[in-house]
Amino acid sequence: MNNIRFLKPRFLTPLSVVLGTLTAMVGFVALGADKLLQGPGEAWIAPGRAARKANPLPVEANSLAQGKELFAAGCFPCHGASGKGDGPASSTLEREGKPVRPGNLSDPKLWEQSDGAIFWKISEGRTPMPAFQETFTEEQRWQIVNYVRTLAPKQQTNNTGIKTGAK
Repeated sequence: MNNIRFLKPRFLTPLSVVLGTLTAMVGFVALGADKLLQGPGEAWIAPGRAARKANPLPVEANSLAQGKELFAAGCFPCHGASGKGDGPASSTLEREGKPVRPGNLSDPKLWEQSDGAIFWKISEGRTPMPAFQETFTEEQRWQIVNYVRTLAPKQQTNNTGIKTGAK
């Protein structure tokens, strides 16, 4: 047993550092933390698994009314009453020391995102937007998703193939 030599840490150190770094980077991206690496002008895209999550709440008057109240409490300061990104706090927002504008939730392009993607963004946040998963219950966040959908007209294609905004 005394004849067996164990590798000394100094021989493993360079390899351990490289493997540890690569493992951490892969884990970092796999966990969705790569959103933290996005610059101020980069697109904010929900992970595929989150984007595929189905909305369990039907769009009905009660859900929309609750969503509107929750939006007013948590989203209004930055997104404004109509979701245009013109709330009272919107001009003070920064990311990485650069001014940023809140997303325009009244843009018809919002319909290009799934309910799951919007839910994930509300839940996770991205500086300067806070994560709301601790503030609102899961049901409340889905109610906000339902309400936010009412702010943007659906894109429709007319008979010439041109997209138009219509509610």
